[in-house]
Amino acid sequence: MLAVVVLTVSQVFARYVLNSSIIWAEEANRLLYVWVILLAAVGADHMRIGLIADKPRLRPVLAQFGVIAGIAALGLVVWGGWTLNAVFSSDRYVTLGLSKSWYFSAALIAGVAWAIVLIWRNFSLQEDPKA
Repeated sequence: MLAVVVLTVSQVFARYVLNSSIIWAEEANRLLYVWVILLAAVGADHMRIGLIADKPRLRPVLAQFGVIAGIAALGLVVWGGWTLNAVFSSDRYVTLGLSKSWYFSAALIAGVAWAIVLIWRNFSLQEDPKA
């Protein structure tokens, strides 16, 4: 995230103070921003409705449903990342010279990592029901 902030501030400074621009800054920022968001989502806690989820009898059922639904959704994310990687693998960023696969690889890698974390957290909850 620090790289995104530094790059954005540098680009604004260059554009408005130096009357020049960093030609690769927009593409680099977009690429970094996607990676930061998707990798941060892997470790984040997400919203749930406590009124329903905190009922002792429903908690195990909802936890299992959440894992199954989450893995299904992440399967779509990974499949989409894989498909878009294949489609755009020969395209390149104009100023960075990198393959556009880097952009879609974020969904692929984050989707797999997120599924692993989801399964791991599910097993942790089964071992410690108060967690």
